[in-house]
Amino acid sequence: MTWAALSFLLGILLLPLFKTLPPLKCLAVSILVIPLAKKFKPLVFIVLGFTFALMVAHLRLDWQLPHETEGQKITITGTIASIPVYSYHRYSFLFYYQKHLIKLSAPIKDLKVGDEWKFTVKLKRIHSTLNPGGFDYEAWAFSENIRAQGYVVPHSEMIKISSHWYHHPIARFRQYLQKRIETHLPESPTSCWIEALVIGERHNISEESWEVLRNTGTNHLMAIAGLHIGFLAAFTHSLVMFVWRRRENLMLLIPAQEAAAIGSLIMALIYSALAGFSIPTERACIMLAVFLMTSLMRRNISAWQSWSLALILVLLINPFDVLSDSFWLSFGSVALIIFCMSGRIGVANLWWKWGRIQWVIAVGLIPFSLWLFHQISLVGFIANSIAIPWVGFLILPFCLLGCVCTPLLILADKSLGILWKILTYLAHLSWGSWYMTMPNSWILLTACMGIILLLLPRGIPGKFLGFFWFLPLFFYHPTHPKPGEVWLNLLDVGQGLSSVIQTENHILVFDTGPPLSDIPSFLYTLGVHKLDTLVISHGDSDHIGGVKSVLEHFSINNIFSSVPEKVSPKATYCLQGTAWVWDKVQFSFLYPTKDQLGLDNDSSCVLSVRTGSQQILLTGDIEKKAEKELVENFPNQLASTILIAPHHGSKTSAQDDFLAAVKPNVVLYGVGYRNRYHFPNKTVVEKYTALGVKQLDTVNSGEIELKINPNRIYSLLEYRKKTQRFWY
Repeated sequence: MTWAALSFLLGILLLPLFKTLPPLKCLAVSILVIPLAKKFKPLVFIVLGFTFALMVAHLRLDWQLPHETEGQKITITGTIASIPVYSYHRYSFLFYYQKHLIKLSAPIKDLKVGDEWKFTVKLKRIHSTLNPGGFDYEAWAFSENIRAQGYVVPHSEMIKISSHWYHHPIARFRQYLQKRIETHLPESPTSCWIEALVIGERHNISEESWEVLRNTGTNHLMAIAGLHIGFLAAFTHSLVMFVWRRRENLMLLIPAQEAAAIGSLIMALIYSALAGFSIPTERACIMLAVFLMTSLMRRNISAWQSWSLALILVLLINPFDVLSDSFWLSFGSVALIIFCMSGRIGVANLWWKWGRIQWVIAVGLIPFSLWLFHQISLVGFIANSIAIPWVGFLILPFCLLGCVCTPLLILADKSLGILWKILTYLAHLSWGSWYMTMPNSWILLTACMGIILLLLPRGIPGKFLGFFWFLPLFFYHPTHPKPGEVWLNLLDVGQGLSSVIQTENHILVFDTGPPLSDIPSFLYTLGVHKLDTLVISHGDSDHIGGVKSVLEHFSINNIFSSVPEKVSPKATYCLQGTAWVWDKVQFSFLYPTKDQLGLDNDSSCVLSVRTGSQQILLTGDIEKKAEKELVENFPNQLASTILIAPHHGSKTSAQDDFLAAVKPNVVLYGVGYRNRYHFPNKTVVEKYTALGVKQLDTVNSGEIELKINPNRIYSLLEYRKKTQRFWY
């Protein structure tokens, strides 16, 4: 069964590799291939997996929001399909419309899951930022069958059509529990985690709290998963056994062992339902159900067969769960435990029963930790040894019992508060985390192979060759520019700006985009752990919003800004005349002077990067006044190969004299999809077009990489086109 499950998984994984979705007529070809492949059974399951995924993909893509409808007022009727989340004075929720999901936000307070509403909305297609190392929201939305997003038009007609308890009953009950918890549990630094442990809602958790969990390797504890279900199933099993064996009438009705198995399965299903049947809970429930059912039927089934059946069933529920990190972490961690704990001679000591599993998980998930989080927690073993029993035996039971008796929720919160102090202390130890980059997927595969070899049983020849499979991780170095070369990366941060400039031995970040921009993840893909220079052109949130994250993750030698007081105590002004040379590449600020500070957009830092006859001009949000100053002061020094469009292509910029002086070959726009400012402005685009300038924007290109040497641009890469998938 294991080979069948893995072959089915492989067939599903083949479909996301296609840039365009194969037509449905491919199904006929698949049906013909299956009889021919009977002698090679794995191929049959590969074809079945591919065919099934193709059918589901066509069903999901059968409805697309028409382009002409985007941004227009339309009236839709459907049901609320998720618990509304409050943020930025609005409630966000999923709306079930025409057999698909739409992500909406509305200013209405009393929204209940399952209620049918009629809304006037403005919608747009799913479109997200796309950078190497960043989160692919479009892939996630496709895997969740979310086909559009938008908002309810303020002051428009909003009509509740019906409200019935049998519409999304599980989600309605989860919302009821959420309200109960928020009403009876006093607000505290850990109260949001109680909500996460009871119903799986984690939207109110701060980034600082997640940082504590990542640094201690305990983030799996605050998301309902197999570990939690296992604890509660075991607790229920013991409780039912204890009660059943003391009641003769119950013993005559059904054996205690069978009653305990049924009780633990019911508890697992209830808790999984409270978590919204996430991937880890689905996997845990299926594996537990298979184990208990075979136990009740007096049948034996191996752990691998249980794992394989869970894998197939989860994929049948949603084949595109394979696009989720949670899927791989969930099934990967259980596979590691089975691989390292089954088929061994039993040992009764505490280390084998408890410590070995912690060691296996801590070591086995190193490659995935580096791939997903770019770090390994060196205190993870200690933190988990404390936190797992604490959560399992002290917090979880009180959390669930607290749904009936609310004072127990306060007790659970107090207990979690003590644990949180311990985790916070461990998280802030200077040696507690080791930061390292997993450069690419091939090195991830070699590292996984090394882990498998190292975790083989003692005595197997070649076990310690696993260390050699880790060598690429330590000795691989990403390519970097040669002396005199410059690599420019314009990141896709939505409506905002962030650029990364590399020379042979140095790196500079120009602006950090809006808040929540994931600049550190991109820098980690370059193997960067410190920055030579950070430039924040001015104080608008779409340029300075991500600076806090960059300052927290990297040490920085020099910081320049037109508003240094908003950036860091060590920041200085980016004044005209400041210049330096890196690896035969000249850097200089052309603007502003001291007299030109305090002018908002027109005080933006303007940075020139020159190598040989080529120049990159980074302009921030300067407008016509600053452009005029630049033309007057540097009439013969503005000619550039690459221009980052002033003010994202606003009509308040790009005056004729400035464009005539710059004469760019390529102009780049850092803009967001269907942004409310309508950047780049149509008249500005027409000006550049008339000059024969190549124009690229982050909406259509994603992250844009250009490589130049002293003579020319020798490489241009658009990340969205490079990684094109059929759901984009």
